[in-house]
Amino acid sequence: MYGKKEKLTGTDNLWSEEPLKKRLQKQMAEKLLEASEDKINRNIKDSVFCDLFGRQKYLYQLYQVLHPEDTETKTDDLTIVTLSRIIVREMYNDLGFVAGNRLIVLVEAQSSWSENIVVRFLMYLGETYRRYIEKNDLDLYTTRKVEIPRPELYVVFTGNRRDRPERISLKKCFFGDGDSCLEVEAKVIYDSMQGDILNQFITFSKVFDKQRMLYKSDLGKAVQEAIRICREQDVLVEYLQEEEAAAVMFTFADQEREFKRALKKERSEGEAIGEIRGQTLGETRGRIQGKLETLKKLVEKGSLTIEEAAEEAHMSVDKFKEVDPNSMSL
Repeated sequence: MYGKKEKLTGTDNLWSEEPLKKRLQKQMAEKLLEASEDKINRNIKDSVFCDLFGRQKYLYQLYQVLHPEDTETKTDDLTIVTLSRIIVREMYNDLGFVAGNRLIVLVEAQSSWSENIVVRFLMYLGETYRRYIEKNDLDLYTTRKVEIPRPELYVVFTGNRRDRPERISLKKCFFGDGDSCLEVEAKVIYDSMQGDILNQFITFSKVFDKQRMLYKSDLGKAVQEAIRICREQDVLVEYLQEEEAAAVMFTFADQEREFKRALKKERSEGEAIGEIRGQTLGETRGRIQGKLETLKKLVEKGSLTIEEAAEEAHMSVDKFKEVDPNSMSL
C-alpha cells in the first residue's frame, strides 16, 4: 500500500512551483483515498455474500448447488461456523458451515485473484477444527480415534481472468515440485447453473462492478442502480427486497462519504500523511507515520472502527493501540 519509489520526471521536479512537501502530502492522501475506495467496494460484495449466505434459507440453497446429489440433508442440518472478526479479531472468513457433522465447508468470495487464499484456508480450517473439537468435547490425547467432519474448500471468483484453473493448491502454488507433507486444495467456482443462488450472487457482483465503474464518484448511486438492474433481471430479487439487505450496501456508501470527507479535510489541513521528513521520495518513514496518524484520527472521530484501522495498517488491534506514530523508528 505504501507503493514504489516514484521518479520525478519532466516538469514534476524539485523546482516545481508547488513545494515538494505539499505535493507529497497530496499524492499520498490521494493514494490512501483510492485504496480505501477499493476496500469499500470489496467490502460491499463481501458483506452481501456473508449476509446472504448467513441466512439459513439461502445457505441451504448454496449447499444444494454444491451437493445436488444429497437429498437427505435438510435446512436444520446446516450449522454456521463462520469465524467472525468480533470473536477472532485477526482471522475471519467469509463463510463456514457444518453439514450434519459430516462436512466442514469453507467458502470464500474473491474478485481479485490471489494464491494466498489457500494459506488463509489453512489457517481458517485449523481454527474451525479447533473450535469444533472444543465444542464437541473431543479428546485428542486418547488412543481412541475421534470423528471429525471432512473438509471442503471453495473459492467463488467473480473477477475477470483468462486462465481459469479448476482448483488452487497450496503445494503447487507454494512448494512447486518439491516434497511436502502439507496440502490444501480448494475448488474454484467461476459460474454456476443459470438461476441458482450462486449464479445470482456472481451476477450481482458483476452488475455492481459495472455500475461502480459508471458512477465512480457516487457509491450510493452505484448501489441503487445495481439493485434496480438485478431486480429487473430477476437476480436476488427476494433478498434485495428486504430492508436489511439494502442497508448492508448503503451503510458502506455512507462510510465512503464520511471517509472521503475526513481524508480531504486532513489533506487540506496538511495533515493527511503527517510530517514528511527529508527532501526525497525515497524516505518511507513519513509515509508510514502519516498514515498511522490519519487512521488514529479517523478512529477518534468515529469514521473508522479500531479493527478496520488496524487492518488498514496491517497490524493487530493490540499493536495498533500501542504504536505511537511520532516516536516510531524504522
